[in-house]
Amino acid sequence: MSSYYTVANGDTLSKIAKSHGTTVQELMKLNEIANPNKLSIGQHLALKKEVVLGVQPLFLDRNRDPIEGLEYMLEYAGKVIRGVTGVNGLGTKTFTETAQDEVKVLVKRLDGTVKEVGEVVSGYGNKLVTLISQRIMVEASTEKHPEVKPGERPNAKEKVEPAHDPAKKQPPTTGKEDLGNKTKTTKTPDGKPVTVVEGDIPDLSFLGEYVGGEITKVDIEDAAKYLGCKPGLIYAIAKQESAHSSFGKIGKKIVPTILYERHWFRRLTKPNKKSPSPYEEKYYDICGPGYHRIIKEKKIVNDSDGKPVKDKKGKVVTAIEVLDRETKKAPVWDDIYGRSTYENYKRLTKAYQLDKAAALQSCSWGKFQILGVNYKAAGYADVFQFVKAMSSGDPAHIKAFLKFAKSNDVLLTGLKEENFEKIAEGHNGTGWRKLNPEYANNLKKYFKEYGE
Repeated sequence: MSSYYTVANGDTLSKIAKSHGTTVQELMKLNEIANPNKLSIGQHLALKKEVVLGVQPLFLDRNRDPIEGLEYMLEYAGKVIRGVTGVNGLGTKTFTETAQDEVKVLVKRLDGTVKEVGEVVSGYGNKLVTLISQRIMVEASTEKHPEVKPGERPNAKEKVEPAHDPAKKQPPTTGKEDLGNKTKTTKTPDGKPVTVVEGDIPDLSFLGEYVGGEITKVDIEDAAKYLGCKPGLIYAIAKQESAHSSFGKIGKKIVPTILYERHWFRRLTKPNKKSPSPYEEKYYDICGPGYHRIIKEKKIVNDSDGKPVKDKKGKVVTAIEVLDRETKKAPVWDDIYGRSTYENYKRLTKAYQLDKAAALQSCSWGKFQILGVNYKAAGYADVFQFVKAMSSGDPAHIKAFLKFAKSNDVLLTGLKEENFEKIAEGHNGTGWRKLNPEYANNLKKYFKEYGE
């Protein structure tokens, strides 16, 4: 049985159900169909719950390292599913009964008690639910204190010599084959047991120095002349791709805005098309399926009786609601694109320790969010030179975009023809509608905003 069916002329829900070995009631439930007699030609129907109602938990510690061996439970619709996480921190994928099912995620503490750590609505589209602990996971065991008599406890105020000089900056860990906190047992000079914990120290040496400089209206007009298009189109792409800023901060360092794409890291680290990435099994957070995106919808504010709230002038009050684009429910923020500059760099620096070039190619960079894999089209010999340039300032961003656009026939045609859908396809690929169905409309809105 196939997973989806596209409604054709003359189809009925009962006919579709019969030909695919299911029931009308099941199709109505899976696809939120209120009236079985109302179908639209071209409507995309899910035929089985395995493709739309999957929920899978991913447990990570504060450093985004997977938590292995954690006992957990999923509660929904009166059912309890128990499991233990694998080496990658993943639980087993569970299929709920309906898209409206509320799934509670609980974990077992060391003392045997259970704690609820999250709740999510199943929604539509198989969902990865990432849960981040506020604590760091360390595997270690206590050692007997040589000077303590039976029944006594060590002196908690006794000072212990640190394993590393706290005043000395530790060098970043690079080229690691196994990420996460590692422990080793040693002893102090006077023979007391000490457990040393060494984690992953992020490396940002791939970034260049920020020198500044913003894109002016003259720069936009010159770029438009070079590409043979209207200036408003250049402005529209820049605003769509980096509406707020093309740079952010990590500590005191100014860094280019990025979007880390874990599905690209998975693709780039595969030895061949049929074999999986060597990192996907263990590092699902940085090597796995694409993250979800959000949408913002204007909704009417209702009172406790479900009636619309009105202001003093009698106008209905509305509010903007942020939703997961795929599930149309409240977003699980750790599974959303572009959570923050810090979170994107946290994922990138993890991936960078495993495969430097693949990690940098798996990010979209700067004002025009050019994917690192396109470094040659942007005019650079390798991705490392591309990233150094993207770190310098906005002038390098527009320079890279011009070369990228010149080498991209679809994008260039879209710019010259003022075709917003072609621009969207050229910049994001043929699947742009699935990623962001409003992309072309947004470009049109920003183009008008420029005044062209």
